[in-house]
Amino acid sequence: MKFRAILLLALMIGGAYMMFQSFQVYEEKEFTEILHSMDAPFNSLIFTKPSVDGQGIDSWIVDEQEEIDTLLKFLQNYHVRKLKPEEINVYDDINHFSISLQDENGSELSIMLSEDLIIQDSVLYYEVVDGPLDIDWLLAFFISNQ
Repeated sequence: MKFRAILLLALMIGGAYMMFQSFQVYEEKEFTEILHSMDAPFNSLIFTKPSVDGQGIDSWIVDEQEEIDTLLKFLQNYHVRKLKPEEINVYDDINHFSISLQDENGSELSIMLSEDLIIQDSVLYYEVVDGPLDIDWLLAFFISNQ
């Protein structure tokens, strides 16, 4: 009988811990916490501009470390919140201006300029909570690297 009580108590404590952990995952955190979860430092920026006539996408790569550091410095002022699976529209055709940071291992972090959305490795979606992002700065950065 005591064994069952101890087992039941252990299950209750484990369940409470898992509930707390899952709640904590979706809390607001600094943008730099996402960067620490990446495998390696970023070595290139990929700029993507949707075409006006809808027939293609323009993209170009910038690998200047100074430009990468400028973008990271800008983004570190923001806080993000991980989106729950039911908050993500997987059928959303994202056709916006975007800037992607890529590391040497191929991991990617994309910033959708018009949606305050940050996507890590096409799997983890975050939204900027203390935004909106300064679009004027981002567009000026976008244009200066074109």
